Amino acid sequence: MENKTVIEQIKKSFCNLTSFKERDNALEIITAFSTINNKFVSVFVTITNQKIVVTDSGWIDQNYYETPNFEESEDLIRRIIYSYSLNYKVKSTFDKSGIEYYYKICNKIEEVPSAVFDLANFIVGAVNSFCIQYKDEKEEKERETFRSDANTFLKSNYVEDVKLRHYLDDFKNIKFSAIITKKSKINLITYVTGSTSGYFENDLRKSIVNFEISLKSKYEKLINEKLTIINDKSEGYSIEKSASILQLLNEKTTKEPIKWSEKERILEYI
Repeated sequence: MENKTVIEQIKKSFCNLTSFKERDNALEIITAFSTINNKFVSVFVTITNQKIVVTDSGWIDQNYYETPNFEESEDLIRRIIYSYSLNYKVKSTFDKSGIEYYYKICNKIEEVPSAVFDLANFIVGAVNSFCIQYKDEKEEKERETFRSDANTFLKSNYVEDVKLRHYLDDFKNIKFSAIITKKSKINLITYVTGSTSGYFENDLRKSIVNFEISLKSKYEKLINEKLTIINDKSEGYSIEKSASILQLLNEKTTKEPIKWSEKERILEYI
């Protein structure tokens, strides 16, 4: 397996925001996914027993993501990780030194992008579970308030045409904040908010990745608008701090990100 072939497949089928690093026996894929402690997630592709293996290379177990050690929460964290592993069908094994590796196996190269997506999501969930000692009540309240307000606005204007927290049928593990179907056309919407710039930018990255992957959907030709609603009243909102990521998002949407204070613009587009 040539690294060039894998790189081309990832760029074509997954996300152009990824970067790559060739290592001795593996290809490191540095994804656009980030954890709540602002670490970008890497996965590694290698060949083992004539199988393509996508793995975390033991980084979670070796704490490459620099997570805090909350011993009192270890049992809960393990249960959370186990739930993520079931959801993304991720397996684990130990090497001779006792380091735990999480992985997915691919039978052909075309399966690699999907495995990368699943493993990256798993790593984000696993790492975040180590980072959270208690609920961030401020972030939780702000996120829930904004989501509720945005949902109410869309439901009141699009009624039965809108589905909240929904997915495209061929990518059920990728949920958009809302999908509006009108005149046989599909309109994808994501919400971005955050009580800190870190939370806010993480939402921006998720929106970028989701819109990238939607290009590979069998419904791609039916997609009319790709819109992001930004909570410009949130404490994490800062055009200056997030300028580069906002520019990337703007390249993936069909219209410039819509500020919540100008939400009526949505009605002009859909």
